[in-house]
Amino acid sequence: MRPPHTTHSQRMAAALADQASRQRQTLDRQLADYSRHVRQILQHRQLVKGSVYELKTRCGNPSCHCAKPQGPRHWAWVLSWSEAGKTRLRSLASADPARIRRWAENYRRLRSSRAALTRLHRQVLTAIDRLERALRLPPPASRPRKK
Repeated sequence: MRPPHTTHSQRMAAALADQASRQRQTLDRQLADYSRHVRQILQHRQLVKGSVYELKTRCGNPSCHCAKPQGPRHWAWVLSWSEAGKTRLRSLASADPARIRRWAENYRRLRSSRAALTRLHRQVLTAIDRLERALRLPPPASRPRKK
């Protein structure tokens, strides 16, 4: 229940001040999230776009063990990535898959943090617009002209 001695403009001013306070708190939380995502991006030192996996194939030599219907296939570790709309494959040395897989994970984490920053940036701009509306005063009343 509101006190009887407050005017409408005082109640409006209090409501706007409360709304501005909530927007400041929202912006403060968003700033903390923004900083967390930027720190995650900055921790990565090496990145590789793509995925590492074991590729099993048949070599095509009719006398090879892989040519038999149930014969074991040849395998190799590969890095697969998309470039200019085409999937590319690169064979990896047997010592490389774990290291390159970590780099690929770093790339995915960076892209995920970047996407989160993009969403968060839009939210920050919305909160700033709301804060502006809560703080903006109407233009001063015009003064009567002297004759």
